[in-house]
Amino acid sequence: MPFLFSYVCDLLQRLEDNRLARSGLRTNAAIVQEWFRGHHGLLYRDDHSSAPLLSALLPEKRTDRVYFIREKKLQTIVGRALGLGRSRIAELGRWSNPDARADLADCVESILRQTPNPVFPTHRAVTVEEIDELLHSIAAACRFSSPAVRSSAENRPADQELSLGDLYQRLPARDAKWLTRLILKNYEPVVLDQRVVCAGYHPLLPAILKVQDDLAVAGRILDTLKRDRTVTGKSELAEYLKPTLGVKIGRQTWLKGRSIKHCLSMVQGRISCEGKMDGEYCQIHIDLSKGHDCIQIFSKSGKESTRDRIALHESIRTSLKLGQSSSPLKHSCILEGELVVYSDKTQKILDFHKIRKHVSRSGSFLGTDKDSQAHPWEHLMIVYYDLLMVDNESLLAVKHSERFQRLKSLITPVPGRSSLVKRELIDCGRRSAASNLRRAFAKCITARGEGLVLKADDPYFDFGTLRRPYSCCAIKLKKEYIGHFGDIGDFAVVGARFDAAKARTYNIPRLKWTHFYVGCLENKDEVQRFGKQPRFVVTNVVELNATQLAAFVSSVNPEAVRPADNTAISLRIEPGVDSGKRPSVIFPMPPVFDLRCFSFDKEGNTGFWSPRFASVSKIHSDRTYHDTISFAELQEMATKEREAPPPEDSQELLGWIAALENSGSRTAVDTASQSTISTVADSATQSPQPMEPTASARIDNQAGTTLGRKRPLEPSTQSGIPDRSKIRRRSSDQAASAGPSLDDNRAGPSANRREPFVGSKTSLFHRDTEATLPMPRPSSAGSVQQAGSHSKRGDSRPPLQASVSFPSVMSQAFAAASRTGQTDKGSATVNATDQATETSAAKCQFLGDMCKFQTYTILLSPCIANFLWVTDDLLSGHGVTEFLRDPKEWLGTQAATTAPSGIPASASSSTSNSVTHRRTKIVLIDRRRKEASVAFLQSVEAAQLKRRNGEREYVPIYDWRVLEAIRDEERKLHNNKWKPGRQFELNHAASIWRRFWVGLA
Repeated sequence: MPFLFSYVCDLLQRLEDNRLARSGLRTNAAIVQEWFRGHHGLLYRDDHSSAPLLSALLPEKRTDRVYFIREKKLQTIVGRALGLGRSRIAELGRWSNPDARADLADCVESILRQTPNPVFPTHRAVTVEEIDELLHSIAAACRFSSPAVRSSAENRPADQELSLGDLYQRLPARDAKWLTRLILKNYEPVVLDQRVVCAGYHPLLPAILKVQDDLAVAGRILDTLKRDRTVTGKSELAEYLKPTLGVKIGRQTWLKGRSIKHCLSMVQGRISCEGKMDGEYCQIHIDLSKGHDCIQIFSKSGKESTRDRIALHESIRTSLKLGQSSSPLKHSCILEGELVVYSDKTQKILDFHKIRKHVSRSGSFLGTDKDSQAHPWEHLMIVYYDLLMVDNESLLAVKHSERFQRLKSLITPVPGRSSLVKRELIDCGRRSAASNLRRAFAKCITARGEGLVLKADDPYFDFGTLRRPYSCCAIKLKKEYIGHFGDIGDFAVVGARFDAAKARTYNIPRLKWTHFYVGCLENKDEVQRFGKQPRFVVTNVVELNATQLAAFVSSVNPEAVRPADNTAISLRIEPGVDSGKRPSVIFPMPPVFDLRCFSFDKEGNTGFWSPRFASVSKIHSDRTYHDTISFAELQEMATKEREAPPPEDSQELLGWIAALENSGSRTAVDTASQSTISTVADSATQSPQPMEPTASARIDNQAGTTLGRKRPLEPSTQSGIPDRSKIRRRSSDQAASAGPSLDDNRAGPSANRREPFVGSKTSLFHRDTEATLPMPRPSSAGSVQQAGSHSKRGDSRPPLQASVSFPSVMSQAFAAASRTGQTDKGSATVNATDQATETSAAKCQFLGDMCKFQTYTILLSPCIANFLWVTDDLLSGHGVTEFLRDPKEWLGTQAATTAPSGIPASASSSTSNSVTHRRTKIVLIDRRRKEASVAFLQSVEAAQLKRRNGEREYVPIYDWRVLEAIRDEERKLHNNKWKPGRQFELNHAASIWRRFWVGLA
């Protein structure tokens, strides 16, 4: 029984009207379910075909069909079909003008409202079956469609276009609008949830699609079940459904792990902890009955890519011993794996962007214009990780442990060609589960891996009615999912364009831009020093969520000019950026976005590194493009992230373990400052933020613009500082509500118990200033909120053997003040009045008592302890008159207190009664003197410094030139009539400390 297309348009229009309604809003799911109930009689007829209707409701699911028709070509087809004159064609083309605020579908509707088509009798009404047949024939003529679709080609391209025009001649205005969006496979602003549609169509359809992930095949199976009425429930369906060779099996549900604790809360029993490969998904079907052409490969989208990945076939044959008498395979199998590129020269798996040189797309190598040629020592490799069927036996209901054992018995690994995924088993029932998973994740990070995949010992699919939550799910764990580990820095927004279809999803009046072009300065030094015209390299095109976009329009709303009128800035936009699209407006004074990403990649036809999956975490209204990272710095970030990993026993591994432990034990909260718009979605658990020696200071947000930041994304093998973590800032009002002032912070001892504080999106830190250094098992949670940013990495650091690689995201030692709280069990609470007796004989010449150097106890290496410029000028200028030369002097103060900055242990006894809170220890060295520094740091190691709880204490090490940099910054504040009542702005101070960071001892 034919199903009218107008019925589908009824549903789509109701969903669009509901989105725009100001009252009486209903959920999309309720509207969809009500629509299916209204057509229940037609849908359950024996002569109804499910596939055409499902293809009309979910056009994006038909990845096997490629029409090769976009807006320009479709506009020509519609114009010819409707016999439009020149003026009407110009009106139909309004969609290309951003000022029109309309897409092609709106223009088609407008044309047909002005001059409607004749009303055709019912027997000539357009049906979904007619549309489906026509679209199938169009796709069959396109070489980018799947082989199965292309093999059914019958009509010529001219006939198809004429038939498509005939449809537009028979449709009313509303239906023509939705047909246009159906052809373009984009119903926006209406978004149909596949799960809701399939469940509403028939209760068994979601389960069928899991095993037969093809709408046409699933529709035919459902039609058979409805006619035969042999299967009525999911339990019976599980026995009926079996994997079919040549039809892709659906993938398991994949979840994102936000922390170690979050991951463990979703699994139970023994789990498989597998390394996640940065490649392309492959589902491999082997049918030995087809002889030599027995291999069939499906991509993640469901499209068949057997011929495109022909370079992988030999690796598959070798690993399965196909064609050999010793092959363990008798009939067939279905495997899952990841396609990667392997280099025999470097003996390692190469970056993701190398794949496009070895894998074609429907016979064409796309995006390779700026790439080097494929080298003879590079080739494709397959990494297997699951087995779904073997010799006609379905393994979908078999537990993962057994499936993997079957996979091991089937595969013969060939170095550089095929392998099994590396994994380890973790028993979640043990108390050490969190520690084991944390260490495995830290190893993955330090090895520059993409992340982990956690799989419980469950079946691949479970069609039972009694399922535990999150069963049969794979959990992805990447460091970028945790807190702010993925933040990379500030980028300039140099232009924007408008997409009418996307604009409708925001529902923001008079919206002018939907896509934003972000980039980096190519001549930053010339701009800052000589005021030359800025030259930007556009690296990404990003979109904003509704909250961000509304804030951008109301708070930033920059001046925009047409590209032809732009004389203020110069843009370099490579062909691979935004698929060749160009901005419709340019911002002469570019605003600033704070971006985060998952890694770096070289996009096709660009030739440079750019953030991969970039998204906007903050919009800054108080910064200029002078504060953003430069193009050279961005390339340096990417290069350092891709560097070879350090040794497994490096201190970076220990640091990441500590960071992950800290990130999972705190509640992350934050509030955006008055000048910074933050709209990142809150997550259950956020990461700890890096804190510097000045990190407890806060500044009134109205004090001026925030100084620039440039943060490296990932540690090098020497420094190991993943600078993608960032420091957040909160407003002065929030600071007052969240905790005591800075003076109160100094007034009492730190609490050693964990407690969350009110805010939004920042991590908590150690409240004990001694416990602020990263330890494998930190004993306290803090409450200090930071503000600031990262700076570009300084000069390359010599690799000190005292281990200088440590993630700064866990270097929470660089905080000073903490809020008043209770001490450990049995400790006495010290009153603020007792702390007030502490005074400093000397003061900072620029900041006075507000200088944080008075809260540190400083150890100088011998090579600079006699350097008068350091001791008599720089330290004295910060109010530090005395310092330590021997780390053993710290041992005398560990039991009770730490002497104030500059007071040696011998003199500290006189003040021990009045000073009971711990001081932050720091070490200053000359990192250019490698041998002397290593020898000195070994003496620090030999001192065996310990915390109050008996654990080892780590002390941050800096190059002495940090004193000069901070002095210069303090002088600027002083010359700008900086008020003593305001605290030192951290946005730049934090980056200074980071630039001169050396490591930990």
